[in-house]
Amino acid sequence: MKNVSKVFQTRRQTIHALQDINLNVPEKSIVGIVGPSGCGKSTIIRLLNDIIKPTSGDIVVDDYTYEAKIPADVIRKFGFIFQRPNLLPWLTLRENIQFPQKIVGLKGPEWDRVVDDLIKIGRLEDVADQYPSSLSGGMLQRGGVLRAMATRPEILLMDEPFGSLDDMLREQLDIETLEIWQKLEQTIIFITHNVREAILMSGKVYVMATEPGRIIAEIPIDIPYPRELKIIADPKFLEYERQITNLIGEIDLSTIK
Repeated sequence: MKNVSKVFQTRRQTIHALQDINLNVPEKSIVGIVGPSGCGKSTIIRLLNDIIKPTSGDIVVDDYTYEAKIPADVIRKFGFIFQRPNLLPWLTLRENIQFPQKIVGLKGPEWDRVVDDLIKIGRLEDVADQYPSSLSGGMLQRGGVLRAMATRPEILLMDEPFGSLDDMLREQLDIETLEIWQKLEQTIIFITHNVREAILMSGKVYVMATEPGRIIAEIPIDIPYPRELKIIADPKFLEYERQITNLIGEIDLSTIK
């Protein structure tokens, strides 16, 4: 994203959701975006996914600059992981993971193997033919992550997919997502309110502030992959947590609507 701004105009007011956003996401990296509610994190995801258009600035993916009509092959580079798994209750876990393939017309033995491989990577072989009602919360969330990967997207957009879970389960799923990422080598852009989650997963963290939504810091996370959950007690990790928390703490939370 190059100098991207987004303004929403309502009958009563003009809302400057984003101002001069510059993001650089290297291929096969994980970039986290952290900040309080109302800072425009979800707006960034919606812009990247072409759900809304920027007011000004450029969005470039693999040397293609977004225009009024974006080719389907560019949009298909993206997979989206929702805040909730939203698995269809009348389909088995395997069928839910396969569902995006059917939507875009991908079928045949090759794509069946993709689903089988994802189920194996996610360690869900024993429950692959069960329905969502019989699965645990962690299994449902993992299924939602794998479903986003079923069409082999190059870039995953994650909108706080584990935000509704308790800290222990969320951090465990963060680690499992990292394990999947290392096997599939996709690019991940994710947003979160949770500073610890941002550090645990990211190679780089952007910190945002509100009114207007803007980036106030870009922090490389110098902790090698693969990562284990025990790193949250490492002094370097704790220093990153202190630094980012202090940056967010400087924001006047009373201004957030």
